[in-house]
Amino acid sequence: MTSHIEELLTTHGVKPTAQRAVIAEYLVGTDCHPTADEVFQAVSTKLPVSLSRATVYNTLNALVEAGVIKEVVTDPGRVRYDANVSDHHHFVDVKTGQVYDVDAHKVSALKLDLAPEFSVNSYHVTIFGEVKK
Repeated sequence: MTSHIEELLTTHGVKPTAQRAVIAEYLVGTDCHPTADEVFQAVSTKLPVSLSRATVYNTLNALVEAGVIKEVVTDPGRVRYDANVSDHHHFVDVKTGQVYDVDAHKVSALKLDLAPEFSVNSYHVTIFGEVKK
């Protein structure tokens, strides 16, 4: 467990176990926005003891609750995870399913014509399209 990951978890009030550290380290080191199953596949061989899918799901939920990572929903019923918790949006390549981060400042402000009783605290934009190669 690296000191950076241990500090990240501790700062967010998460007890740094070996399983949590391996999962957090994987997420911090990737920009591919993996699903829980993809996280399981990537980290299950990195521990000397077996790792269950339930442990991965529980750890991901704990990391989301603590604000270490965010959930990203790109399709109905499909949750991905992102360690970039800064203000940003996402672009989904409809051909490949690949998810890319988009700087929030690169998306023009949306005009929200909402009823006066609504107060917006934040919003998230998911853009769907194709990556030109």
